[in-house]
Amino acid sequence: MRIKTKERRKPWIAKKQGRNTRNKATGKLIKPFANKNVNSSEFYNSSGWRSTRASVLAKDALCSWCLHLGRVTEATEVDHVIPLSHCSAEGINPLDKNNLVPSCRSCNARRAAYEARGVYFTTFDAWVKYLRQKYIESKNQ
Repeated sequence: MRIKTKERRKPWIAKKQGRNTRNKATGKLIKPFANKNVNSSEFYNSSGWRSTRASVLAKDALCSWCLHLGRVTEATEVDHVIPLSHCSAEGINPLDKNNLVPSCRSCNARRAAYEARGVYFTTFDAWVKYLRQKYIESKNQ
């Protein structure tokens, strides 16, 4: 005998927030975080990106963001200070090494999450100042 019960939410399964919405008048799908200007998968699979990434990681093997927060972490990824989606608007080449910093996976994901929420800075120093402020706030709580 099987009794129907309401399934309890599992805390380890993320609830879909529904970022994508539909326009009520036209029924068209609206993707607010879609990268409209750049095909990012095509860019990140290009040979130019792979060679630039390798040279940035070879030059400095430690995460730049962690170093400014007083931690030493190995860099496994390369992060754009000005995101790839904003490079064309700012007039910056996405492969410009002045716009690229070595980063660990957690710092890169954290910065991407901030940018998705609208926190956006155009300089390395502004990001460092913001990250230090957030880090100090989290330590005080």
